[in-house]
Amino acid sequence: MTTQRRINVTSGRALETQAHYSRAVRVGDTVLQAGTTALDRQGRVRGEGDVARQVDTIMAIAEWSMGKAGGRLADVVRSRLYVTDVALADPAARAVARHLRDARPAATLVQVSRLVDPALLVEIELDAVDGARDGARRIASGRPLEDLYAYSRAVRVGDRIFVSGSTALNARGEVEAPGDLYRQTRAALDTIFRALGEAGATPADVVYTKTFLTGPPSDAAVHTRAWLEALGDVRPASTLLFVPGLVHPAMRVEIEAEAVAGAATSRGDIYTQQQREKPRGYARAVAVGDWIWVSGCTALDASGQPRAAGDWAAQSDLAVETIRWTLEQAGATLDDVVRRRTFTVDAAEVNRPYGQGPAWFAGSRPAALGCRIAALARPELLVEIEVAAVKGAGAGIERIGPDELDPVDRMR
Repeated sequence: MTTQRRINVTSGRALETQAHYSRAVRVGDTVLQAGTTALDRQGRVRGEGDVARQVDTIMAIAEWSMGKAGGRLADVVRSRLYVTDVALADPAARAVARHLRDARPAATLVQVSRLVDPALLVEIELDAVDGARDGARRIASGRPLEDLYAYSRAVRVGDRIFVSGSTALNARGEVEAPGDLYRQTRAALDTIFRALGEAGATPADVVYTKTFLTGPPSDAAVHTRAWLEALGDVRPASTLLFVPGLVHPAMRVEIEAEAVAGAATSRGDIYTQQQREKPRGYARAVAVGDWIWVSGCTALDASGQPRAAGDWAAQSDLAVETIRWTLEQAGATLDDVVRRRTFTVDAAEVNRPYGQGPAWFAGSRPAALGCRIAALARPELLVEIEVAAVKGAGAGIERIGPDELDPVDRMR
């Protein structure tokens, strides 16, 4: 385990204190921007009804907070856009492209059910790596949207490869196998594998994936069959979510991935005691060097049975208990967590206010995201939580507080 410099940046928004997270986190050469919306410090929505203005507000906050952590927008290697209406995809993506034209990051855009305020239209996460603007290798696939929205199919910086959310959209802009989840999953994975090959990696180097599906959760088995056939023995850390929509109504699946070149021979895959993850195509966590990617965790017990039916708070705590146990197997703790994402099904009652209950992340205060989605793989599940951690990152955290002036107030 090596000691990597860590900085937590706070922007002065109340929810950061209540929910124990930071607006931006630096660990080593990587800067992670939390899921950010157009809320100012007083909780007001800037740009109500105008998604492009909301994007500009978000990017102003990101430029400030990432800058406080020693990062910059030009070095962004991945962007994730969560919109509340897929009709907003085009203007939101165009607005982001204005800010990231030089970076051309890997990108994902999906529709979610809702954000923390009904007037919010978009939430954005960003990952940056020092020197990526000039030192990264960017892979293009020839799809016209990549030029239009200024993103890359994949970005390699050092030994890390970030692959965009990939679908069954072909180079002509047509969706292959409309409505066919099996064939679309295979097509998306083929696109990911081609990008990895061009970046100098293999499918066995994949350490993390996130899959967004549309349609009924009962279709998860179809996706899993295609997944297992394509990946063979490879078991990345994975999260699978059902969302209301993707950028085209004929799309059933979008998959993003992250790989580490050479991970095939250096990775450590972690499973729970009964290894119920393995036949489903994923590991509970994957560790490479000091980094640990933990799959989405829920309230399922060791035999795969749901617990705490109807109780969002209890299910959240059970998910974090699994995360804590998993990190211990890799030689890390919750204080080493640098990013946390919480996905709650739209129909769930959040029965515990922020700041109440166990203070799991009060020490680490990672970059974080929370949003509502359509469903999880099992109807009894209300919440799924995934994290990324870096061994030793909980020691000696530098903390940077807000400036006197909110960065959104500097906007003209």
